[in-house]
Amino acid sequence: MKANACRRDRWCSSLSLGVVACLLFATSSCAQPRATEEYQAPPVPPPDGVWRFDFGGPKSPVEPGYYRVWPETTYSKEQGFGYTKGRAYRSAFDQNRRITRDVLILDDLTRDGIYGGPPFRIDLPDGKYRVVVLTGQYTRPGANRPDSHFRQYSITAGDTALYEQQGSVEEFFDPRGRYFHNYYRAWHPKVNLYQENIARWIPFGEAQVEVSGGRLEVSASRYAPVNGLWVFAVGNEAGPKAVKRFRAEQEATFNDQYPYLSDEPELPMPELPAGTKQAGVVMYVREDARSLRPGTRPVQRDLGRPLRLFASQGEREAGVIAVTPLRDIEGKVDLVASDLRGANGARIAGTAFDIRYIRYNEYPVTGGYKVRPHFLVPWRPEGMEKGLTRGFWVDLHTPKDAQPGFYGGALQLSGPGVKAMLPVEVRILPLRLPTARLRAGVYAGDLAGTTFRPFRTARNMPNELMRKVLRTRMEFYAEQGFTGLFDSLPWYPFEYQDGRIETTQVWEDWLTVFRTAAAIPNFEDRIFCYYVGGPQMFPKCPHFLGRGGIRKMELDEIRFSDEAVQEMIVMTKFLYAKLRAGGLPELTFYVQDELGNDGAKGARYGRELLRAVNRCREAVPGGFRTCISTLRASIAREYLNEADIVIPNSAYPLTAETIAEIRDHGRTLGLYNCGATRFSYGFYPWRVGAYLRAQWSFSYDGDSRDPFEALPSGARVSCDCHFTPEWEVLPSIGMLVQREGVDDYRYIQLLEERLKAAQDAGQGQSPAAKEARAVLDELRAAVNVDYMDPSNNWDNSTMNYYRWRVAAAAMKLGER
Repeated sequence: MKANACRRDRWCSSLSLGVVACLLFATSSCAQPRATEEYQAPPVPPPDGVWRFDFGGPKSPVEPGYYRVWPETTYSKEQGFGYTKGRAYRSAFDQNRRITRDVLILDDLTRDGIYGGPPFRIDLPDGKYRVVVLTGQYTRPGANRPDSHFRQYSITAGDTALYEQQGSVEEFFDPRGRYFHNYYRAWHPKVNLYQENIARWIPFGEAQVEVSGGRLEVSASRYAPVNGLWVFAVGNEAGPKAVKRFRAEQEATFNDQYPYLSDEPELPMPELPAGTKQAGVVMYVREDARSLRPGTRPVQRDLGRPLRLFASQGEREAGVIAVTPLRDIEGKVDLVASDLRGANGARIAGTAFDIRYIRYNEYPVTGGYKVRPHFLVPWRPEGMEKGLTRGFWVDLHTPKDAQPGFYGGALQLSGPGVKAMLPVEVRILPLRLPTARLRAGVYAGDLAGTTFRPFRTARNMPNELMRKVLRTRMEFYAEQGFTGLFDSLPWYPFEYQDGRIETTQVWEDWLTVFRTAAAIPNFEDRIFCYYVGGPQMFPKCPHFLGRGGIRKMELDEIRFSDEAVQEMIVMTKFLYAKLRAGGLPELTFYVQDELGNDGAKGARYGRELLRAVNRCREAVPGGFRTCISTLRASIAREYLNEADIVIPNSAYPLTAETIAEIRDHGRTLGLYNCGATRFSYGFYPWRVGAYLRAQWSFSYDGDSRDPFEALPSGARVSCDCHFTPEWEVLPSIGMLVQREGVDDYRYIQLLEERLKAAQDAGQGQSPAAKEARAVLDELRAAVNVDYMDPSNNWDNSTMNYYRWRVAAAAMKLGER
């Protein structure tokens, strides 16, 4: 193992430059094995009596001191080991890679292995042996989980099981199983990253076996990966030592890449009152949850400052509480809210607060890892370390019938040896926010292709559970005030057969989405499923031109034939006839996405696809609306004459000129991927009159790896959410920050509606109406139409100021 340790040390010393270079250039060559190192086979039999095997492919490196096993390694008497004759399927894999957003570097033994194969024979003297197997694959490139995550498989030594996996839905999603393991885990500086993140997906199995006849056969079923194998006689002390030594090196190879890079305290701790010192913790209000770090510290004015919130009736309003322990806390730390008391006996129960622990995620950075807050979990941490700040998200769900006025209460934190209190002051406004006219939401993959994708592959889809989770996700959107549903649909609901449309099983999945949306008021009238016109609906038309087909075509050759358009028309008419006959939500036809990735050919393809879809629209009774998202103005200009709703992102760029150009072509403006920010979901879309706002996404990585962790790939981004073991939505800070933006929009919409009502009632020149117009004019001047202008970098205090100005003006109009 010394040779491997030396290589690991050399690799770690160059980690910073290597990782940066690989991430920047996404070169697959970074993960290629060291071909210059020649393999030296150990003597047979091994001198210490420990048979060590490294399974993998011919391009993978071999752990020094181990016997190399390839899929082609067949048994021979001279060699003493190898696969027996047989036609059983076997394939090698190597999971090490360094490409953008997908980095994994494991030791030479763990990194690779072989799936399946005929029995693997080892010639041994008769007797009792200990057999240890390493089995598993952490991830593989792309959107699919490795087979070892979800397939039924077994590995046996003779008749004795070394490792067995049921491969059932229940096992995979067991609340205490490996899928949900990191959901429950709070970060601590001494965490063993390999054990928590990797080892659960690449476990060890072992057993004692009796060898007779001078041979041992180890059998792996088709979906069983074998990475490494150790065999040694019972009582041979070198065997357990060899396995233990390898496991230590296995962990070190991964963990040494990611030392914890601690955050320095942002400020010195201010002089604390005696009562705070005695409490053992400092509790204080934090303006922005995403800025929370272990090094966060209060300033003097934070000490004892109440959490102050204002909200309309029925609104959700959040605050952030930071907690800096003054000593180690060993045991559960809890935060609860008292009832809120107002005038004349008014009361809001403490249970109106949804208090969630802000869970830190480990994020890879150059030279190691740092932690950042992301998920908002309902559980409480088991302990906190002295001087490491953590936090809680305090979400007030204001009752719709709450009496307007001022309320007071407290937040109480408790744990072994600590107890603290922070005042809470809440003002309930005599307002009820309207449903936003902005179609705001987030993109989300279809559940059959993300969370439950493994069981579609295994033809064991838990349909009832999937329908329940789909409804839960939609209801969560609606609870946040979202009115735009951008969930993706599974592929190929129809097949075109001699001028007729035949539905597939996928059509039932589409209907489930439509029917679920129809039952939720925020989505019952219109939805925007992403992106139907691309790979999802038309590829089963025999003459359809797919996006991949344009690569070998000349620019002027890119067009849809009349045969293709006629097939698309038949399919589209069938779709809208079914939706409308069933009273289902109107589907805005999402045509395509980010054609700029294909350059000029992508632009031309977008134009021709829109022309084809527009011919479909003309043929459908009553027509339908279309939308297309785009990341470059230069690309979009090719198809602006054909588009309906054009959805640019922040890199388009979004400027007064480009927005005017979209509207000069008679197009409707949407917005997508402007960042998971409050400003981009509220004040900015109001200012530019956007029709819709979408953000990538509910689950960015498609649930192809550990859903609750960022290491080693850094996958947690934007507003990503997942699910709890009870299949409730596990929200992220980014998602609820976007909700606050939607509420900003709703406040402005309320003011505009009240101002119009005043004008319609002949009171347009009243003092309250004049003040309302002045507030709107001031806000309009404050928001720059050029989205990336630095003046648009508003902090929470600025947005709260303008929300209050709008709310105050709306209340005065309500008094007329």
